[in-house]
Amino acid sequence: MVVEVIQREIPTRSLGYIILRDCPEERLGEALGKGMEKLKKAGAATVWATSLPEGEPLHAGPVGVWRLTHVQDTVELTRDLTQGRAKPELRLSLRPPRKAQEDSILMDLINRSYREVPGAVSLRSTGLRLPNHRYGLAWQGEQPVGAYIADLNDSKIPELTYLAVEPTMRRQGVGRSILRGALDSMGKASGCRVQIASGNEAALALLAGEGFVRSGVTSEWFEVV
Repeated sequence: MVVEVIQREIPTRSLGYIILRDCPEERLGEALGKGMEKLKKAGAATVWATSLPEGEPLHAGPVGVWRLTHVQDTVELTRDLTQGRAKPELRLSLRPPRKAQEDSILMDLINRSYREVPGAVSLRSTGLRLPNHRYGLAWQGEQPVGAYIADLNDSKIPELTYLAVEPTMRRQGVGRSILRGALDSMGKASGCRVQIASGNEAALALLAGEGFVRSGVTSEWFEVV
């Protein structure tokens, strides 16, 4: 039985996470208790939990002394890139950050864009300049208007891990143009995948409009009280 406790969102969202692995059903309550104790001591006001496939899945309702309420799923969407890719509608300059200052701009833009997304994970400086990752910062003239990060470790099916739009520039086609630019930059990749919270309705609508289809649920999340 493995209980992974994630505290990094407590300072910004007062939200902690518990991830259970290899946990038999009769020990789910015990495992949740261990995670809750650590997170409450760290200052979490809200705790979400999930159980990965190799363990007994969590479910809504009572689990030991705890009660679980389903809050959202992490869903995977994929798109076939072999059938052509649409060009961006807006004339944006989409390029990698060129210096440390632009790294900070990209990180700040992503975090502000995802601030209201339920369960979103804040980007840290340790998530920049990772091997086999592509970082794109979108400019409209001298103004940064959006960004993306793609994980290219699987060259055939890379994963788009972040797609962000400056909050004041939403509903102007910026996100669609950045998405198309990101897909166009993936070279000979046969497809692209995205993992996204089921509660992020705006992003789901954008992805569906650009040909992404739901391919599965990677995790179910429950609030623990």
